[in-house]
Amino acid sequence: MTEQPARRLTVTLDSASRDREFPVHQISLNAVDDEGNGHGYRLMGPKYAGRSRNLLTADLDERDANEIRALLDEVFPPRPSA
Repeated sequence: MTEQPARRLTVTLDSASRDREFPVHQISLNAVDDEGNGHGYRLMGPKYAGRSRNLLTADLDERDANEIRALLDEVFPPRPSA
């Protein structure tokens, strides 16, 4: 059985347009490996068009994940299992 590559969680801010006067941005959460490959979820901005440019990437740690989960659970409480 092959070992799963190490993954990390990032939040990214991308520029989705080249218009300096009216910029369009995307914010997404991404699960990536050491080479930057992975998948994500767009939180804000237009759908991915393949031409966005990364402006900023921040790694999230376990503490960040726990705080995000707590906020989500506060607003969207988990449903009791059947």
